[in-house]
Amino acid sequence: MKKLIASLVLVVLTTIASLGWSISEFAALQNPDTNNPSVANRLTALKLMGSTLALSLDNDTTHIDLFIDNWNRHNSEQLSLITEAEFGLPAPLKAQFDTEAALLLESDEGISLHYRMPHKGQILNINTELMTPIDANWSLNKLYTMLFYVGVMLIMLLWVSPLIRRLVNLSKATQAFGMGELQQRITVSKTSYIGSIETEFNRMADRIQQLLDDNKLLSRAVSHDLKTPIARLRFGIEALEETQNEQLRVKYFQRLNRNLDTMEELVMTLLSYARLDQANIQPDWQSIELNAWLQEKLACLLDPSHPIDFVPCTKSLTVSTDPKYLSMQVNNLLSNAQRFGHSQIKLTVAIEEGLVWIHVDDDGQGIDAQEADQVIKPFVRGQQSRDNAGHGMGLAIVDRIGSWMGSKLRIGRAPELGGARMSLRFEPLSQATYTSPTK
Repeated sequence: MKKLIASLVLVVLTTIASLGWSISEFAALQNPDTNNPSVANRLTALKLMGSTLALSLDNDTTHIDLFIDNWNRHNSEQLSLITEAEFGLPAPLKAQFDTEAALLLESDEGISLHYRMPHKGQILNINTELMTPIDANWSLNKLYTMLFYVGVMLIMLLWVSPLIRRLVNLSKATQAFGMGELQQRITVSKTSYIGSIETEFNRMADRIQQLLDDNKLLSRAVSHDLKTPIARLRFGIEALEETQNEQLRVKYFQRLNRNLDTMEELVMTLLSYARLDQANIQPDWQSIELNAWLQEKLACLLDPSHPIDFVPCTKSLTVSTDPKYLSMQVNNLLSNAQRFGHSQIKLTVAIEEGLVWIHVDDDGQGIDAQEADQVIKPFVRGQQSRDNAGHGMGLAIVDRIGSWMGSKLRIGRAPELGGARMSLRFEPLSQATYTSPTK
């Protein structure tokens, strides 16, 4: 929205300033002869001259006619004398003329000035070809005003048209999404005025689609993965009701408990996955030294049957993360390696292309490249895990945490052990000389 407001203010101010200057320059070009006096200035000069001339001629007793003839031959303003009786005026104008002894009249032929000469009983007339410029000025001003507003409207339309197109696209995308096209997204342009709104729409759409997918996932899990333990429970209860052998009853109770444990484990896994939602989590971001943190964590995960070979980085690496959720990721990766590896597990911290990596390698069968994108989906298990216990949720949990915590999961092939390589990627906060800890 800040971009939209800033661009709007900039366009409005630029439009007003540029159009005002352009129209002023255009008006100056239409009236280039600035040396010629305006009609108002000429009339002012004629009024001063007329009053002085009337006073002079009224006191002159000779050569008045000769003066008027010479004047009329050399000037565009023509002089003439008439008697007061010949100068007929309406009553309002006559009262004004009697008071002021001067009068300005306008006709189709031009503007004329009239002055009383009381000593001679005559009226001095000065006839000009001047016309009052009020109408012409008003027309030009009206034209320039119209040009200004039309220009503002055109420029604003040019500015608004991309915004209208983006809003129409947003409206269509919203309607399509509301009709069930959940894959509908908006391509966000860097020059878009409403880029932030479009980005938030895409995030909202991703969030809604994820919630619907999780709902379908939970429904499928409940209908499929819980069906087998429920059937076992029903069969066990029926068998328990029918037998009178105490040893068999104990055996059936043990099976029922195992089935209940299986159901409880599945429900807890589903709840854990559903809770790993960025909108419902407030990460406790901390800066941790990765080598020391992993060393401390491995001390609590020692498993004699699957020893872990820890290879720290030769430099001190500090990353920003939530230790709780990073621990969940590492635990799942190590558990996955222990389940599918044969005898060796290797945990490596390395810097590659300016990024910090945690690699968990095993010597198992590994994951085929074509299955790598599938095994991170909930309840999807690779070919090598068909005969192992579990629900296929471990890597899905790791991937979901990584999608919003920045520690993305990558699946590949272990270069030395030959099995699977599960990697987490981080952005380093700092690097310093590091002394390798004791393995």
